Amino acid sequence: MPESDDRYARLDAARWLAAVAVVMLHGAATVVSDPAAYGSGAWLAANLYDSAARWCVPVFVMISGALLLDPERPQDARRFYSRRMTRICAPLLFWTLFYLLWRTALDWFDDGRLDLSFWPRKLAQGEPYYHLWYLYMIVGLYLFAPLVRTLAARSSRQARALWVVGILGLAILDALYRRALDAPPGFFLTWFLPYLGYFVAGRMIHAGELRIPRPGLMLAASVAATALGVYLLSSSRTLNTYFYDYFSLTVPFMSLAAFQLIVDAPRLPRLARLAPLTFGIYLIHPAFLDLAQRAGLLRGGHGTAWTLPLLTATVFALSAASSWLLRRHPMTRRLV
Repeated sequence: MPESDDRYARLDAARWLAAVAVVMLHGAATVVSDPAAYGSGAWLAANLYDSAARWCVPVFVMISGALLLDPERPQDARRFYSRRMTRICAPLLFWTLFYLLWRTALDWFDDGRLDLSFWPRKLAQGEPYYHLWYLYMIVGLYLFAPLVRTLAARSSRQARALWVVGILGLAILDALYRRALDAPPGFFLTWFLPYLGYFVAGRMIHAGELRIPRPGLMLAASVAATALGVYLLSSSRTLNTYFYDYFSLTVPFMSLAAFQLIVDAPRLPRLARLAPLTFGIYLIHPAFLDLAQRAGLLRGGHGTAWTLPLLTATVFALSAASSWLLRRHPMTRRLV
């Protein structure tokens, strides 16, 4: 396999690793979000797992950037919009409705109440369920991707590097500002703007134009700083998640380092047959986590350090199997 083809094949590894990290993050978040458990062994373990997985969504964006900004893979804007919007619209509509109904059913199961009043608010917020914000954000990213591609192709490597530094720098300042003033994230069609830094960085790292010095050390240090930051800012009364933000002072460094380590690692298993299932895994896994929580498997305890990875593997496998089944039928193939 030519070196360039081999480097593209490594994006398959990035996909399934990021999908595993997403499942780990959301499983750990259930334990971390309980203020009463603050400082316990279970909370500390979940905080570390959550912190170590924070690169997952930025890496998904960087994978898109590596592919969509490749000047050697030309694609006119009309064909791009046709393919991408077809790819995203059906899942967005279906899973929005599914999770609104799912949340309603869980409320009825937990409290015996049937409430639909939150539907318009959740739709206006672009967050029908806690993970679906990504679909609403990616719509904006796809809308402007052809323009970004054209600008990137006509600019120098130094200019693109300045884009990455400038956009991510402003995004870090914006995250600090929002946290200080407790400001809302704003209209969901603008959420993609700070992610343009990751988008361009993905292409540059994949092409070898941007290099992160000592990425292994940077990844370890940023994970440790994220976990420590959440611990120090939180208490038994409240959880401060600033350092979990994808544009905190630590997560951008973690994310860039993680992506470079993945694309530079020739021995990582590609699992090419698993890679196409990762979008479905992202969409489906919260339902299995909800079931696990109600079965008492996400309450935390002395064994959290080993039960959480085991639960992550189980939920990941169930979600992958569900994604595979949906892709097998013509009626449901476009949903994942």
